[in-house]
Amino acid sequence: MNNTNELDTTEQPLNASAPADERIGQRKVGSADGSSWAREEDIDTFDQFVQRFWKGEIAPDEFKRFRLQNGIYGQRQEGEQMFRIKIPWGGLSAAQLELLAELAAKAPNGVAHVTTRQNIQLHFIKLEQVTGLMRGLASIGLTTREACGNTVRNVVVGHCAGVCAQELFDVTPYAETVARFLLRNPMNQNLPRKFKIAFSGCPDDLGLSPMQDIGACAALRSAAGREERGFQLYVGGGLGPMPRLADLLEEFTPADRLLPTVAAIVRVFDRLGNRDDRHKARMKFVLNKLGIDAFRTLVFHERTSLESTMAGQFPPVIIREEAPLQRALSVSAGSPREPDDPAYRRWRAINTLKQKQIGYTMVSVRLELGDITSAQLRTLAFAAREFGDGTVRSTNQQNFVLRWIPSERLPAVYRVLSAVGLAAPSADRLADITACPGADTCQLGITSSRGLGAAVGALFDDELKDLADETGIRIKISACPNSCGQHHLADIGLYGGAKKFEGAPAKWVQVPTYEMLLGAKLTPGQASYARPVARIPAKNVPGAVEAVLRLYQKERRDSESFAGFLDRVGLESVKTVLAPFTDLPPVSEAPDQYLDYNAEEAFSIHVGPGECAS
Repeated sequence: MNNTNELDTTEQPLNASAPADERIGQRKVGSADGSSWAREEDIDTFDQFVQRFWKGEIAPDEFKRFRLQNGIYGQRQEGEQMFRIKIPWGGLSAAQLELLAELAAKAPNGVAHVTTRQNIQLHFIKLEQVTGLMRGLASIGLTTREACGNTVRNVVVGHCAGVCAQELFDVTPYAETVARFLLRNPMNQNLPRKFKIAFSGCPDDLGLSPMQDIGACAALRSAAGREERGFQLYVGGGLGPMPRLADLLEEFTPADRLLPTVAAIVRVFDRLGNRDDRHKARMKFVLNKLGIDAFRTLVFHERTSLESTMAGQFPPVIIREEAPLQRALSVSAGSPREPDDPAYRRWRAINTLKQKQIGYTMVSVRLELGDITSAQLRTLAFAAREFGDGTVRSTNQQNFVLRWIPSERLPAVYRVLSAVGLAAPSADRLADITACPGADTCQLGITSSRGLGAAVGALFDDELKDLADETGIRIKISACPNSCGQHHLADIGLYGGAKKFEGAPAKWVQVPTYEMLLGAKLTPGQASYARPVARIPAKNVPGAVEAVLRLYQKERRDSESFAGFLDRVGLESVKTVLAPFTDLPPVSEAPDQYLDYNAEEAFSIHVGPGECAS
């Protein structure tokens, strides 16, 4: 995170009249250490490859691998691209948000989408637009490089890092160093499969270490009379059709051995990962085959070798302490008294959290299904600069957070955010639903996960309004078994599929369905993924969700968590409640029940070749 002086030098206003693709020569707006993630030569090379591809000089498969390495992913719509912007540890400056607002305005839907890996995606982008968008990104220090493909993907960090009252230390600088070390590193350019790394600094493990290829949780120990920083390292986690929980590699990896250890893990995976079967190519399958003990031996041997051959070549970690931005206020703070407004009081109670720094508050900005418009991005940038430290962080729950907000300025922040629809309550609560893009754009999507997400979300505005702010319980939706919506991590998880129902005598009709999973637990070392309980037609899912939640509300004991409730009553009790939702009436009686959300035509599976492992 930039300190005050760095923010003063890097937060230079961009030329608002200059098109985004003409800003490459302007001053770079830095990330944590003030330097850019982008390189002009990457963009020049991409442009050359595009031109050669159009001339027929590069085969489609070769171009696809190169395109993915540079963050450009083909959509199910012919000729349309998903443009993924890498946001290391989720950190963005106000100037970067403003440029992203311009880029979002160039997308046909005018929307930017926050992903579960803290990235930003634009959809329905034409290939001929990509180079210009890349140059715009580079002007503010961002890149798409290695946001897709068989590479180390975005290094994520729990969004409260640096301000959390429970954290052992701020893990952001360590994540920053790992991300920079691996970006464009030759060891990371052609892995057997994608590779995911996350950092957490507090017991809540907001980096979600159990599901990562490498999950790094902050740890401390006393050595020679002084406190030493390090990490508990977990390896081999992953979601998808065959989810696996990460194993503990090392109880304490000293901070000065973090980079050699990460490099060793990546190199062992590069050698041993399955390059013949992409369905078994993730590192979790290496762990399944070898076991953690044999894998640990290989990694430690590799680490020793790297520490000998690369002594002095691993970059140091530059520690920067979080600090507020000191500057005169240009917007009136308004009345020092809290407004007598129930909506404000609810927002303040739920969407704000006191920082460990006295007098400052972190504000969660809830986005509906991860979407934010161009105008909203501009307002968020204004709020970050005017009230906070000039930065925001994206979260792996598809939201943003503002940090370093003086607590007495919360009413003013609320007024600014609510004016553009960014003050929705229930952030990180039950009503805050996670969903992947699904069949709307993804070639692997079977169902409209976003359509279902909107339908379930509507329950919390009406039938389930009294449960909207329940804490410790989340709903996550994926459009297929691959778990981009992280359904395995949910208290109530749903993933899309299809099943044939007898719609009329002697006629079977294919219907979109969702497998419901319940009861994930994410405590490192004690984690367990959600367990399947029922397969439910898509249009029955909102009713099924309501039935499960009403059962919990009716039968839970005082302060009993949803996971504790499930452990006590057992999944069979829930299956009984769900049974009526697993079937459909004849199609003649309820034709709409046989359709997917936002669809008018009969449902059928249209799945293309997935590119994430190409």
